[in-house]
Amino acid sequence: MTTLQMNWSGAIKGTGTIEADKMKLPIAIPEHFGGTGEGANPKALLAASAASCYLMTLVAMLQGHKIPATGVTMTTELSGDKPTNMHIVHTVQLELQEGAQPEQKQDARGLIEKADKSCMIGNLIKESGVKITITSKATA
Repeated sequence: MTTLQMNWSGAIKGTGTIEADKMKLPIAIPEHFGGTGEGANPKALLAASAASCYLMTLVAMLQGHKIPATGVTMTTELSGDKPTNMHIVHTVQLELQEGAQPEQKQDARGLIEKADKSCMIGNLIKESGVKITITSKATA
């Protein structure tokens, strides 16, 4: 079970926090809705949920398949304002140990795609009509 504690003070220009076991995150209403924009907003939280789930799924899969990854860098962009036109793009840069074998690079590329299909949050988001695309590059 996950439990979040939410706090808000002030009106539309106010601020709030989301807290969980090891997280404390400021939240705010976006400026274009009259808020301060000085904290995470629901759209950013949606993108962060999708991105963190995908990233952690990928890292676990790489380790499980003994792919010699030394790091993963990722950028996530969320465009659109309705589920029918929302699009999340994860751009993944995977760094493999120097000397990684060609078959390990091939396996890593496959896991980059497979992690998208295995991410629980991403799958829930896709069910609502949001498109998720993965672009990637694996280098050694």
